[in-house]
Amino acid sequence: MDINIDTKLNNTRNLLKELGNSVVILINSSPDVFEEPSIKSCLQDFLIVYEEAVERLENPNFRIATIGTTSSGKSTIVNALIGRKSRRNERGSLNPKAFLGTEISNCTNKGCCLGYW
Repeated sequence: MDINIDTKLNNTRNLLKELGNSVVILINSSPDVFEEPSIKSCLQDFLIVYEEAVERLENPNFRIATIGTTSSGKSTIVNALIGRKSRRNERGSLNPKAFLGTEISNCTNKGCCLGYW
């Protein structure tokens, strides 16, 4: 059974939301317990991590870094990972900037290029 990435993200978002709701219910059912300093500190740490997880799931992203000599297959591997081709630039070279706001350093050192996708 294949589940696409959007379905997985939505399932994870729903589970995380359930976790957050359960924690709120737990806190509301026994507020005096959560006033104890060590428990309160742990809860605050949890809430920070929880909010970061919610934010990451709402705006998922990642970076791919490649390094290699000219024509060594850097763009080919990125194409395979993200499932689409980059466009060629004026010189006929592949232009990874066509992907996702790519940052590319100038090619130096005998054609060795560093790219972030």
